[in-house]
Amino acid sequence: MKWLLLAASVVMAACTATPAASVGASLAPPAPATQAAPTSGVPTLAAVAAGCVNPPPDLAAIVALDPAARLACFGNTPLTFQATVGKAISDCGIGPRIDPSWFCLPGIFLISPTASPDAGLSPLPAYWDPASGLTPSNFTSDKSVQVTGQFDAPAAQTCHVIDAAVGQPTEAPADVILGCREEFVITRMR
Repeated sequence: MKWLLLAASVVMAACTATPAASVGASLAPPAPATQAAPTSGVPTLAAVAAGCVNPPPDLAAIVALDPAARLACFGNTPLTFQATVGKAISDCGIGPRIDPSWFCLPGIFLISPTASPDAGLSPLPAYWDPASGLTPSNFTSDKSVQVTGQFDAPAAQTCHVIDAAVGQPTEAPADVILGCREEFVITRMR
């Protein structure tokens, strides 16, 4: 029973955390649907944790969660929702790059069409594998679209640092993979 209470508290923290909080690299690949399993092998209760509604009713419910909670709540389950295409992601930030590079560019921001402007919800960064046939021209700014995609895309397991300058600190390989697993990857758009 003690492990069950511990598992429930870990998932509750992941699914109700603020954007600054993170479960970190302690999450193993979640099982499809609603459960995630920490590396300790302890089962979790992601399906019943506060904030975990799978499938989520809309994009606003997804962006209300921090990246670690999205991964814990949705795993690699395909999600479909309405969104408004925001601006293109034009910069990957400072530091070493990762491969596959499409986990950074090209990318777009998806905006919840149901959230009020004063709700304070951030847009969802989204990327696509070029093998999907999608290109930047598919994403017209301010266009309403139906998007299907997932967190924990299969290619995330291959993410690794490239082009790190000598002496520049880099993330641990497991953290690089976790970062890619937390990204939303579009597989289809209408």
